Amino acid sequence: MGHKLLSFIGTRRYTESYYSYNGKRSNRPYQFIQEAIVEFFCRNWKEDDQLIVFMTEESRRKNWLSKKECKDANFDEGLKIKLEKLKNSLGINFKIEEIEIPEGKSEEELWTIFERMNEVLSDDDVVILDVTHSFRYLPMFGLIVLNYVKFLKDVKLERIIYGAMEALGTADEVKKMDLDSRIIPIFDLTPFARLFDWTIAIERFLQTGNAEIMREIAIEELKPLLAETRGEVGGGIRRLVNSLGKFSRDVLTCRSPEFRRNVEAISEAILEAEKELENLRPFRPLFSKIKERFSKMAKHDGVISGLEEARWCLEKGLIQQGLTVLRETIVNYVISEVLKKKDFRSRTYREIAEVMLNSEYEEIPDEILRLWSEIREYRNDINHAGWNTQNYHSSNKFEGKLEEFIERGMRIMDISKSS
Repeated sequence: MGHKLLSFIGTRRYTESYYSYNGKRSNRPYQFIQEAIVEFFCRNWKEDDQLIVFMTEESRRKNWLSKKECKDANFDEGLKIKLEKLKNSLGINFKIEEIEIPEGKSEEELWTIFERMNEVLSDDDVVILDVTHSFRYLPMFGLIVLNYVKFLKDVKLERIIYGAMEALGTADEVKKMDLDSRIIPIFDLTPFARLFDWTIAIERFLQTGNAEIMREIAIEELKPLLAETRGEVGGGIRRLVNSLGKFSRDVLTCRSPEFRRNVEAISEAILEAEKELENLRPFRPLFSKIKERFSKMAKHDGVISGLEEARWCLEKGLIQQGLTVLRETIVNYVISEVLKKKDFRSRTYREIAEVMLNSEYEEIPDEILRLWSEIREYRNDINHAGWNTQNYHSSNKFEGKLEEFIERGMRIMDISKSS
C-alpha cells in the first residue's frame, strides 16, 4: 500500500506559470504541472510513495530529459531533473518512476497502455490521477483502469486533477501574459468519478435490493463533508443511506413487521436529503430514482405491506424471502379478515390462523386455501434445500411461481398493483 501519482507528459514546450488550487497560488512558477502537484498534494509523502510519469518515446526526449541528455529536449532541465530538485528543496523523499507507453494508434497499443497502468498499481494503493497532459482518450482510459483496479486490488482514488491552462486563453495568449498574471487553475475532477460510483451503487440497490455499496461510499464520502460543515451538510444523505441499509437488511432477513416503518423512514429521509442535493444537482436525478420507487409503496401494516414486500423480493431475485413473506402475509389475512383482529404479532392469533388454514376452515375462501397450500409446498421445498424428494421443483420454477402467487394474492384480496 502506498500513495501514487499517475501523470503524463506530452511533447509540447510548456510555458512557465504559477498554478492555483482552492484559491491558493503555488509558491513559485513551474515549467511542468507535475511540480505544482507535488507542492500541493505530495508534501507528506514518504519514501514508499511514488510519482509515476507515463510518456511516449518522443515526449521522453522532448520534456523528460534535459538538453545535456538529449539534443532534441525542449529545456535545459527536463521534468526528471526538476522533480529531483523540487524533492530536495521541499525535503520530501519519494520515488520517481518513468514508464514508456506507445502512442495509442491501434487497439493493440491501447491494451499495452492499459496493462502498463495496471501493472504499476498494487493492492490498497491510494491514487492521484493527473490528466492535464494526457492524450485525448486517456482521461476516460485512466478512469476505466482505476475502476478496474478498484475491484481487483482495492485501490482507492484520492483525486483526479486537471491543470486548465485554457482557462487563461490559448497557448500563444498565455505566453504573452505577465508571469504574475499567468496563474493556471487546477481543477478537481474527483466529484465526476464519485458521481459514477454513486450511479453504480444506486443502480445496484434498485436491481438487487442490496444497499451495502451505497453504505460504503457514504461512509467514505460523507465523513469529511460532515466534519467540514459540522454536520450541517451530508447528514440527510447519511440518514437516507442508513435507512436504505436497514431496509435492505430487514428484507433480506424477512423482518416484515419493520417494513412499513422502514418505508416511512426512507420517505422522510428522502425529503431531508433533497434539501442537501440542491447544491449537488447531478446527484438529484440519481436519488430521484429511489424516491420514485418508494413512492409506489403503500405504508400499511399486515396484508398490503406483506404483498408489497413480496413484490420487492420478486423484483430483486430474493425468491426464498418472497415465499416466506407471502406465506406469513396469508396468516395476516386470516387474522384480519376471519378472526377480525389487528394484532399480527400475537403468537396465539398466528397459531389459530395456521390451524384454520391447515384444516381448511370453511370461513376462509377456497382461493386463499389453495394459494396457502401451493405457497407452503414451494416454500418448504426451498427451505429444505431440495433434499425432500416429495414435491421437488427445479430451480427455474420458483421465480415464475412466486410471481403467480403474488398476482393471485393481489386479485383475491382485491388489491391493485398501484396500491
